[in-house]
Amino acid sequence: MEQEEQTGQEKVKEMVEDLTEKDPPVFGGVTVTGDVVGVVMKLLGSNYSQMEVAARLNFKERYFPVFELGYGESDNKGEETGNRFRTHAPYFRVGVDYNFNTRKWRTGNRYYLGVRYAFTSFKYDLNVEGFADPVWGIPVPFDYKGLSANSHWGEVVFGIEAKMWGFFRLGWNVRYKIRISHSEVAERTPWYVPGFGKYGNSCIGGTFNIIFDI
Repeated sequence: MEQEEQTGQEKVKEMVEDLTEKDPPVFGGVTVTGDVVGVVMKLLGSNYSQMEVAARLNFKERYFPVFELGYGESDNKGEETGNRFRTHAPYFRVGVDYNFNTRKWRTGNRYYLGVRYAFTSFKYDLNVEGFADPVWGIPVPFDYKGLSANSHWGEVVFGIEAKMWGFFRLGWNVRYKIRISHSEVAERTPWYVPGFGKYGNSCIGGTFNIIFDI
């Protein structure tokens, strides 16, 4: 009986060592992901949504260079102002994630911190409820079509991934976005920036990802 207990303990020890001590391969493959949050926002009729996919390389289960490509769109009418804003355009991000769970890398679970550089160039339409004509008293709206803008911003990302089975995993992340520079038509500020979110100097976003290891 005592010998059986020792054998069981040795097996557990071997399993723990197998999960913690063996080094990961230098190149661990490619991961592709798709965000679910943007799809849900679009289906629910949100005043803006953005759908994106990403490809990520795996080096030693520690460093993950990543490229993200997305498409953002908005059709929003202000409840108070009545102004209507419309746009749709692609955006991209490049960066790297660092996985802190390298000791137990064989479990397939990861928690990471990352950085991104992002850019988008887009056109937008802006319809502004005008002022009443001083002679006729009829409202004269301002309708601007095809205004151009572009935006550069950085992101700090914190995320968690869990291996479900085989090459399939799920994950989520939170992103703090900081605007680096932005150009637009004077006094015609866009309401939404594709990939960034509502116009401003900073904002918080996030994704819930379906992930496949190749």
